[in-house]
Amino acid sequence: MNVMTSLLRYTLILSLAGLAIARAAEEKEAKVANGVSESSLSTVTLTEAAVKRLAIATVAVEKRPVADSRLYGGELTLPNEAPAEGDEGQSLFSLLPQMTPSDLIRLAESQIDADGVVDAAKVELEAAEVEVRRAEQLLQQKVGSEKAVDLAQARADLAASTMKAAQAKRQLLGSPVLASRPPEKLWLKVAVYVGEVGQIDLSAPAIAGPLSGRPDPNSKKVSPVTTAPPSANPATATVDLFYSIENPDRSLRPGQRMGVTLPLLGEAESLVIPYAAVIYDVNGGSWVYQNTGPQTYVRARIEISRVVGDLAVLGRGPAPGVMVVTDGAAELFGTEFGTGK
Repeated sequence: MNVMTSLLRYTLILSLAGLAIARAAEEKEAKVANGVSESSLSTVTLTEAAVKRLAIATVAVEKRPVADSRLYGGELTLPNEAPAEGDEGQSLFSLLPQMTPSDLIRLAESQIDADGVVDAAKVELEAAEVEVRRAEQLLQQKVGSEKAVDLAQARADLAASTMKAAQAKRQLLGSPVLASRPPEKLWLKVAVYVGEVGQIDLSAPAIAGPLSGRPDPNSKKVSPVTTAPPSANPATATVDLFYSIENPDRSLRPGQRMGVTLPLLGEAESLVIPYAAVIYDVNGGSWVYQNTGPQTYVRARIEISRVVGDLAVLGRGPAPGVMVVTDGAAELFGTEFGTGK
């Protein structure tokens, strides 16, 4: 009996000791000593000479009306004008994205055949016009007849009709799909959900650039195409909008994806700063440096809603009037993390 009592006491003591150790460890793991706020960790204080050497420049955060916009994905396609007013039918260009490589090869063969028919029709028309002029000249010289002129004119009219039909068939087949070089002008097709089409300013130009939507030296202003044939995709409930983009250096290729910032109707009051003030960390987080005092700069987190031209529109950021660094922000970032000079 004494042995059992001793064992129970020993077990109880071990249990209490284990509980005490667990509680101590738990308290130790949860305890934070010398806690420092994020803003205190990211404060940079420079000398006056360093500020001049880094050419630090600041601007005030503003809250002002900004034209709203939205980023969409776009695809470069071959340009293809709609038939002239009064003509029936439309180009096959709206079907190009759904075509397989073998379909494209067959289309290219059809285009080559149609080009040959157009060239032959041109020759026939030119020959018929020469025949009309010759018959009229003979009639004026009293060695021809009006009947010969009428017959020549009829053949010319028939050749002109054949020419028109050949050109219409060729236009229906669209631009060459297997051209040796990209054209100097392309169309940018943007699929927009039907419920959002009414929010877009369809007559205003858009900005085409990287898929991220961030400003880029290669970003281009693109103009809406008003002559594009109607195109939509019922499977995705989207309507296709088309914009014309210049390609003088032929660096853009059909099928290439681009980010397209479309202007929306109306304006909204928003916080804005120059995009040059934005700094990105290694994880993609966006920051600015606030000028909180003489030669003192505090790194503050921001959220960018969108980029409009050279302005960053903020969803969250410093209050209006706060001074943020534009020129020299990257140098401050390098100074803070020891990579600057």
